[in-house]
Amino acid sequence: MTLRHAAAIASLVALPQIAAAHPHVFIDASLALEYRDGKLAQIAVEWSYDELYSLLIIEDMGLDPDADGVLTEEENAAIQGFDGDWEEGFDGRLFLQANGAPVALEDPRDFTATYQDGRLVSRHVRPVTGDAGVSDDMKIEVYDPEYYVQFSIAEDVAVTGAECATRLLPGDPYAAADAYARAVAHALADDDTASAEMLSVDIGATGADALLVECEAGA
Repeated sequence: MTLRHAAAIASLVALPQIAAAHPHVFIDASLALEYRDGKLAQIAVEWSYDELYSLLIIEDMGLDPDADGVLTEEENAAIQGFDGDWEEGFDGRLFLQANGAPVALEDPRDFTATYQDGRLVSRHVRPVTGDAGVSDDMKIEVYDPEYYVQFSIAEDVAVTGAECATRLLPGDPYAAADAYARAVAHALADDDTASAEMLSVDIGATGADALLVECEAGA
């Protein structure tokens, strides 16, 4: 199940007033950066899904029938990799730049998941294949260009293997919502037979949080 497919489940089974709005899913994203030999080697990513979406997925999978919020060992095994069946070329909603240039990332690995405090929490690792060194000015963003999911980056970022300072630049969800509305209106103007809910529009990084990373060279 891809993130988009999983989000679609939430939108289809949610109340009409919820399904009519964007975004459908809210995710808190935590990041951990690992440097090796002066290069950024990998980024560990944690997605904490909102409680409503988490409940919808748990119910759709037929888990936690007693609704006590605690999964059995078998149920916990069932959620492993629940959002990890990514389509080829899926960007993982993680975007990295070094000195303003995009940095390539490998496909994800090491998927794990837990269900705690009413929220599904999934984790994966993205190895870095592009050139991103400790002397580079780094910018990391986590966002959904289609605005199906609204991501927020956690301010507390773990960094190992280098002495780095991180600074979170909070995004503007209102700007994202306005950009989405304009993109939908433009698309509908081009095709008056289309339905707003069936459209797929791209608002890029508008309104997204950004994490700035500066490291001490030679540290």
